[in-house]
Amino acid sequence: MSQLSVRRWTPKHVAKWLKEEGFCDYVDLLCNKHRLDGISLLALSEYDLRSPPLELKVLGDIKRLMVSIRKLQKQNIDVLEELGLPYDGQSPTCSGGTLDWLCNGDPSRDCDSTDTAPVGEEYHQYTNGKFKQNMRRLDPEYWKTVLSSVYVVFVFGFTSFVMVIVHERVPDMRTYPPLPDIFLDSMPRIPWAFAMAEACGVILCNIWLLVLLLHKHRSILLRRMCSLMGTVFMLRCVTMFVTSLSVPGQHLQCSRKMYGDMWAKLQRAVAIWSGFGMTLTGVHTCGDYMFSGHTVVLTMLNFFVTEYTPRSWNFIHTLSWVLNLFGIFFILAAHEHYSIDVFIAFYITTRLFLYYHTLANTRAYQQSRRARIWFPMFSFFECNVNGPVPNEYCWPFSRPKVHVGNMEPYPVKWTIPVFSCYLSNSLITARTRTGITDTMAVPPAYADLGKSANDIFNKGYGFGMIKLDVKTKSSNGVEFKTSGISNTDTSKVTGILETNYKWAEYGLTLTEKWTTENTLGTGICVEDKITKGLKLTFDTTFSPNTGKKSGKLKAAYKREHVNVGLDVDLDFAGPTINGTAVAGYEGWLGGYQMIIDSAKSRVTQTNFAVGYKTGDFQLHASVNNGTDFGGSIYQKVNDNLETAVNLAWAAGSNGTRFGIAAKYLLDPSASISAKVNNASLVGIGYSQTLRPGMKLTLSALVDGKNINAGGHKLGLGLELEA
Repeated sequence: MSQLSVRRWTPKHVAKWLKEEGFCDYVDLLCNKHRLDGISLLALSEYDLRSPPLELKVLGDIKRLMVSIRKLQKQNIDVLEELGLPYDGQSPTCSGGTLDWLCNGDPSRDCDSTDTAPVGEEYHQYTNGKFKQNMRRLDPEYWKTVLSSVYVVFVFGFTSFVMVIVHERVPDMRTYPPLPDIFLDSMPRIPWAFAMAEACGVILCNIWLLVLLLHKHRSILLRRMCSLMGTVFMLRCVTMFVTSLSVPGQHLQCSRKMYGDMWAKLQRAVAIWSGFGMTLTGVHTCGDYMFSGHTVVLTMLNFFVTEYTPRSWNFIHTLSWVLNLFGIFFILAAHEHYSIDVFIAFYITTRLFLYYHTLANTRAYQQSRRARIWFPMFSFFECNVNGPVPNEYCWPFSRPKVHVGNMEPYPVKWTIPVFSCYLSNSLITARTRTGITDTMAVPPAYADLGKSANDIFNKGYGFGMIKLDVKTKSSNGVEFKTSGISNTDTSKVTGILETNYKWAEYGLTLTEKWTTENTLGTGICVEDKITKGLKLTFDTTFSPNTGKKSGKLKAAYKREHVNVGLDVDLDFAGPTINGTAVAGYEGWLGGYQMIIDSAKSRVTQTNFAVGYKTGDFQLHASVNNGTDFGGSIYQKVNDNLETAVNLAWAAGSNGTRFGIAAKYLLDPSASISAKVNNASLVGIGYSQTLRPGMKLTLSALVDGKNINAGGHKLGLGLELEA
């Protein structure tokens, strides 16, 4: 085989070479499955060994195999040169002897070509399909980012002032009626649609902020966003000031509004600027039609989210485009803009984004004096950014140093493994050099934050009622649940009959529910079929007596370190949107909930929550609407004893609610629960498993302040399962 040129090797020759080098275990993978010949063996890099489809797992084998391949490449340098394959990092795609000079005077030796991956180990392919040299460092240039932020803030303020001027010049609706528009004339107006468009924008903005926070090159991304957004809105100032269009619909109560002196105009401009020009924040404007600012924001956020997330994130990309297109539709459906406003806004935003990134990625402006003259701000911001910005992710905050024994302290790495490029986005558990692992791969949903403490307070009690639960399951997988409750105070009896059928092959779950109030409910759920971690649910209810119908569409997506949800109440009077997001890392949790009432065109709730969760300890704190504060602590003392504490306080009220609860397992079949709060209400519960599938629960609530006055409550519950 030594007499035969490597370029003539067949997979059999490669197999023989692997055996001679001591890599018999990889003969079947490389030669039989992937049919590696001599030329492809010479072109093999360490990145190829680590990434799909090979994905070698043993680090020692990877390194030893690369050493053997390097020796083979060194022996066949002439073959590499003939094939145009680089060796030792000398890429043939670079033009010989030419250097690109940065605006700071430093030479740049990076190659422009990104079409083919170099063989050298020092090159690395990112999840967005781009290549770069591993040693190349992108300078964040924070001072430029600050300048771009000042620029966009100034432009937004100037835009607000121009909107005030335009409002004074808005044409009279009686003299200048709405212009003919094919879309607006053929589609009836939906009153709540504009609030839905802004809700789409808010969701897109939250997604972009999360991407920006976790992106390694967040300074460059923010600089590009600010420069592009500021430029588009500066152009919008010119267009809406030059030409004043008549209002697009009779529903708009627009008339010329004179603000008097300059101080009044500035006050109105500040009000528009501080409210981001959104109706959800109470801002209403007139005359700013050419072109649509809402469309600009939706489209720009969509393009930035899809550009700076890996190509494999199909769900995020699909969601981003859906929000963008639905937001545009809602703008038109609300009759808040002419169709031409939306079309021009979409076209200008997309073209400017694509032109900007094409110039930045190819660095064509560095060879063109004309480009530097026509795009001075672009040349200033991008002169030190060489080529595409790779999609690398890391935690934005530094970690404290950790002391282990007598070892020197070292900082714990924050890099998020879910975004690791070298591991090809494989979802792995975060580890540090101390051997500590991430105990919480997927964080809970927002509604389940603090659930362990709430269960100690709520489960095992049934004050003032007699309850019977029966659960059965047939041989074909249909589940039946029957529940009956009798309230001892009102003597009212309610019952629920529910059936569930799971079609595991297709990830479908069908639910039918009937209540004694003669309400019928139907639910369809699809989980983990469209993409891993995505759950879609559609629930409907119907009351035959009143004819009332309702529906709700729910979407939930969870993966390592993130859990997001979106519920839409399908009410034609105006859907209510409930969006939640929870992020978690190494036990720490952060959650956000926002509820938008599109009928009222405002955000009705804004809630925040933080927490910490380990195996036997959980801490949770929340703030609802900035007025209601709450917190809870859960502690599993041992295998038999669990305790919990909760605290709640409302702003503007002196009343503080405080409670302590505990649950103790007497034996595997019996447990006792107790709780007490600051109102001296004492609750006691006892649960006993009488036999497999039969559980009895007894509970009592005693008013400690009025023991002799009566009013205490008892509860009885029986659960049957077969």
